[in-house]
Amino acid sequence: MKKISLFFIFLPLFAYEYYSNGHKIALTPLSSFTKSLSIRYFLTPNGQKLGVGKRVLCRFKNLSCERRFTHNKKYQKLASGDTLLFAHTPNEALKLSNTIYESGCALYSHPDFLIEPKKRSFDPLFNPLQWNLHNWGQYGATPDVDMDVYEAWQYASGKGVKVAVIDNGFDLSHPDLQGAFMAQTDLVDMDANASYDNPYEIHGTACAGLIAARKNGIGIQGIAYKSNLIGIKLIGSYANGQDRPLHISTILEAFMFADEMGAQVINCSWGTYDVADAVRYIIHKLATQGRGGKGIPIVFASGNEGRGQWYWADDESALPDVLAIGAVNDYGDIAWYSNYGPALDFVAPSGGGNLAITTTDISGPLGYADGSFGHPDYCYATDITGFNGTSAAAPQVSGVIALMLQRDPDLTKDQIVHILAKTAKKIGPLAYENGRNDYFGYGLVDADDAIKEVIAQRVRREIKGKSFPIDGYFIHYGSGKFDWIYVSNNKKMVAKLAGMRGKYLLWDPILYNAFDTIEIQNNRIFFGQSSDLFGQNFANKSFVIDGYFVHYGQKAFDWIYITATTLKSYKFEGLGYKENFLWVFLNIWAKKEKDIIQFR
Repeated sequence: MKKISLFFIFLPLFAYEYYSNGHKIALTPLSSFTKSLSIRYFLTPNGQKLGVGKRVLCRFKNLSCERRFTHNKKYQKLASGDTLLFAHTPNEALKLSNTIYESGCALYSHPDFLIEPKKRSFDPLFNPLQWNLHNWGQYGATPDVDMDVYEAWQYASGKGVKVAVIDNGFDLSHPDLQGAFMAQTDLVDMDANASYDNPYEIHGTACAGLIAARKNGIGIQGIAYKSNLIGIKLIGSYANGQDRPLHISTILEAFMFADEMGAQVINCSWGTYDVADAVRYIIHKLATQGRGGKGIPIVFASGNEGRGQWYWADDESALPDVLAIGAVNDYGDIAWYSNYGPALDFVAPSGGGNLAITTTDISGPLGYADGSFGHPDYCYATDITGFNGTSAAAPQVSGVIALMLQRDPDLTKDQIVHILAKTAKKIGPLAYENGRNDYFGYGLVDADDAIKEVIAQRVRREIKGKSFPIDGYFIHYGSGKFDWIYVSNNKKMVAKLAGMRGKYLLWDPILYNAFDTIEIQNNRIFFGQSSDLFGQNFANKSFVIDGYFVHYGQKAFDWIYITATTLKSYKFEGLGYKENFLWVFLNIWAKKEKDIIQFR
């Protein structure tokens, strides 16, 4: 039987199709990938690019079938037992492959596609070197002292979110930062090139990589690896390494440029310890009025002197409008250098224990790794001269905020802080009073729980006070993850879950009017007699209803599963790394009235 998606979405008819696993797959033609008339490129429903040439690849069931379709055609027998047939055009190849399959003469028949190999799931340095994002105890670290970014990537990538990094220049040619910068300015040399000028200006490249290093099959992955960076070079160095002085007005220019470029997050791994009134004002203005009144989250490193609030009370990081970030080491202890006090908001992983932080370094033999470790473009967590300090902690929090804003761009700055505080890991030996203490703030930022809370809050906002008709019922009839049966609300369709294709659930077989009766009573479904071979497995039997689902929006994943016994609600989020279904608990009151679910 033909597999269909759970929700019936009417799509335009496509002239280009091929058979895959017994099902017709529609192809959308692309026009500008090649000048060759012998190749046409298409997009599959999953977004994969396929090239169709003049070749058809098939496996005939018998010699008679082979002779039927190779007669008067150019073909080639392959060592695998398959046959390549040669058409005159890509269109003819598509038609010929479909004709062969529809004849019943071939186990499979489709164009000999040109495909692009998939990138690795994670860039090569992610595991085990990026322990701060996924810590399973590598190099002797304490397991789970991390930000659960690995888990959060199942829900968000930071796509399209604009993050301003105010720092001391960037390696714009670094292979892991190609395509990351959407805008840049140099307020040291007063030009439009935010590149670093000498080997002492390496700090910005390391911070930028932690936020937005691309998922490209090389190096590391930034936390928000699809975000867009606004590179602002504010701090400069002379050729001898001495820092250049800068005017307060230049600091104002940096923040204004970030705002003008549409920054949704601003990262500052620096401070002055003597914040000027003008800087205090501009930070307050952006934090409360930026982003169209929602406020821009401004993230500051708390500093590396290991001192209390008395020392850094006049620093930008101590302002009530910013997020002050401290550091914990790979053992889960507060880093020896991390400043602490009432103004501290959160902590993130950094050096100070056995490990530092893996990130991008300026290309070549200079920089944090200084070429002596054999990996000149990166500094590793295991390097003696690795990147660390609260400077490394702050951009990690900025990256998490970018993930949050991808899933809900309407979050206010205060809502972001509230969610981060609510979901942070309460690590360390000290008690948390009213959710925080002076050494860990509200705790170690947890990207996974923060993202799920963002999703839950957004869905609750959309469904609260509304009612939705039940679209169907679910029965779990076996122990397998796909051992689910769906019964439509009108009781005319029954389907077995077969898996997923892209963003859609697949059902196989689909049975229409296959039972003479289907009755729903007392939270059970009773099946009558069936003439269908598959349906006979359920004929004259009853099953407990496990849950209901409602479709609350137009998108593929805009549906909610409600358990039949407890009426707990979960938003569907697709498949996880292990092909497991991802659910986000909504924590909203639900009530069932006949075939209606009410949310309050």
